[in-house]
Amino acid sequence: MPPSLLQRRLHFVVGKGGVGKTTIAAALALLLVRRGRRTLAVEMDAVGRLPTLLGGSGVGYVPTEVAPGLHVLGLDGRAALEEYLGLIIPVKRLLATVFSSKLYQYFVAAAPGLKELMTVGKIWYEATREEAGRPCWDAIVVDAPATGHSLQYLRMPQAAREAFGAGLVQREATKITGLLRDRQTTAVHIVTLAEETPVTETLETRTQLVEALGLPLGFVIANRVHRRRFSPAVLERLHATTASPAAERALLACVAERATEESGWASINEAHLGRLRAGIGSAPLVELPFLFVEEFDRSCVEQLARLLEAGVAADSRGAARGRERGSS
Repeated sequence: MPPSLLQRRLHFVVGKGGVGKTTIAAALALLLVRRGRRTLAVEMDAVGRLPTLLGGSGVGYVPTEVAPGLHVLGLDGRAALEEYLGLIIPVKRLLATVFSSKLYQYFVAAAPGLKELMTVGKIWYEATREEAGRPCWDAIVVDAPATGHSLQYLRMPQAAREAFGAGLVQREATKITGLLRDRQTTAVHIVTLAEETPVTETLETRTQLVEALGLPLGFVIANRVHRRRFSPAVLERLHATTASPAAERALLACVAERATEESGWASINEAHLGRLRAGIGSAPLVELPFLFVEEFDRSCVEQLARLLEAGVAADSRGAARGRERGSS
């Protein structure tokens, strides 16, 4: 049996733009650090917010410690390629000649999928790298780009393995593909909102990840869920109030408007959560509430990490009860 999802070493976090994917990746990294795991948080988007959310600044291609037990790395496909070439071409003078050649510059710019392949290859390198006989990282959390681009990255090693004949590229792509598909090591988590378009895209992404690419699906995380509903009677009294003075009537009218809006969102979210549950099969669904804050900062990420941990625990308890009922 594969280890529980949080015990796996490599975590990809994917999702449609605007659903809070980067925030959830940051919260997951903090959760894993709090569990005593030496964690590397990886930003695949050159302009991503992950380092900032985790307290880093000026984070680059070399892992940088931003808190005890937590490092951040910003990936770049070209830098990954040059690092890889440095591993297989130990002669520095020859390596410098390669990097400065016009042919190399053209090749890097024109080769389809090369940067994507090398970027995922760098993640494989960090996931398998060892120091003193043990893995460098207990956990790696990858904040992947928006869904379509994420699938392109995750598909590239398999495509390279199939496209190239026996040789170096095929061997390297095979190793990367094996890691991505390893249910003992890897989990791909999908972040979504409980709304029509994000849920539709999430179900399509699940199909691509599981059926087309054969990758191990992790948590499906419904972010910013509204749950509070107000009874029609309460809303009616708020709307119909004749309280005085006028300032109080204006305040109550505003409260009534917000309460009505919140009830509406709760109904919308619940309907789409039902569709999400029906479409993801046995994948665990974790619901995170909407946080009503003026400015989202590090303390909010830490709060989300606690809520994520509680949601994971609640899902685990529910799954255990389901197994007990099934065996009784």
